[in-house]
Amino acid sequence: MLGIRYLALRQRAAFLAVLLPLGFVLSACSKKVAGTSEESAKGPHVKWNVRTLGTGVSHPAIGPDGTIYIGTSVGVQAFTPTGKLIWKRTFTSPGTPVISEDGTLYFESHAGMVLGISSDGQLVWQPKLGLIGFHAPPALGPGTSLYYVNSASDIYAFQPKQSENYSWTLETFRRGRLDTPNFLPGTAQKGLASQNGAPVLLGDSTLIVPRQNFLHSVSTNGSRGWELELSPGDLGMAAVGPDSTIYVGDDRGILYAINPDGSQKWRFDASSSVVGSPVVDTAGVIYFTDGVAVYALNPDGSLKWRYFKPQQPYFVTPPTLAADGTLYVGTEFGLLAFTPDGNLKWKIRVYTPTSPLTIAPDGTVYFACGYFWLCAAQGEGASLMQSSWPKPFHDLANTSRYDPMAR
Repeated sequence: MLGIRYLALRQRAAFLAVLLPLGFVLSACSKKVAGTSEESAKGPHVKWNVRTLGTGVSHPAIGPDGTIYIGTSVGVQAFTPTGKLIWKRTFTSPGTPVISEDGTLYFESHAGMVLGISSDGQLVWQPKLGLIGFHAPPALGPGTSLYYVNSASDIYAFQPKQSENYSWTLETFRRGRLDTPNFLPGTAQKGLASQNGAPVLLGDSTLIVPRQNFLHSVSTNGSRGWELELSPGDLGMAAVGPDSTIYVGDDRGILYAINPDGSQKWRFDASSSVVGSPVVDTAGVIYFTDGVAVYALNPDGSLKWRYFKPQQPYFVTPPTLAADGTLYVGTEFGLLAFTPDGNLKWKIRVYTPTSPLTIAPDGTVYFACGYFWLCAAQGEGASLMQSSWPKPFHDLANTSRYDPMAR
């Protein structure tokens, strides 16, 4: 969902979670499950794991009241911060939830549906459109504007408070089609199209969209801006720095820094495919992993530090930043915490994370794990960092929006 490397690592994690003996997996997670009292523990530890309904658990979203929302293969589920199920709603494979200002949850589906669900589980918006499939959540703008990119790399804009029809669309080139003269570059051909990125909203008026090997700037009214054929491979998810620099990696192990005007600032060559999204701290330092190592880059693209151990398990999630500077990264059967200067603070055993990590205001780290489970771990106690891009999809609501004027 979140890039070729991330998909491969997630599939590997799911394979291990299914095939390894259950007793070993439970031991790895300290045998804490939802509905049982948490063991008296000091320091970082697993708080609980809950077996969800369905498989393929999405990256969680956290509401203002602490409710945790996820999508799975069988629908949408809401949980309390203690792991108790509040409600469930059946749909076909909804993905990562995005929470709007009024509490409505918006989803994309692998089956090509887009939908809105109220915070108490009622269906409030479902356009009757077949939009192929989606592998990333929409970006959410002011006035509940939604911007989706499907698996064929077509871009759709919706105003769900006003209509069930899309406001505008930009479509990927399709051989034989003559009715759309403003095609986007690339291919929509099944088996050749590879859409791994998610749209990012920069301010109120500019979308940044990684599409296949292209990076686009598009106005929120659908006007095309600059376009870069950036990579010989496929781009993943983008992040934004405090000066609005755009950071995006590819499956060739290259992290690109692009100025807001579309000019290339620098590139950094890692050793393998960039996993998911980079993150950026309050000083503008960029952190990412290629599955083999964790990197920190200065804003000018120079290497600040690199963490690598020969026997270290694969890093399977992008980093996430806490307000105290702690950097969390998931590995096979592990959750690791690093200091801002690259020293390992601690590690605990967990079900293998299968989604990016998010951090609640009380410092609890939530993530999908073991393919079937939602996991909660107690970290350092600090909440999510308030930087330009502290986690994939930017914030607890997964809006994928950074507004430089709001800082």
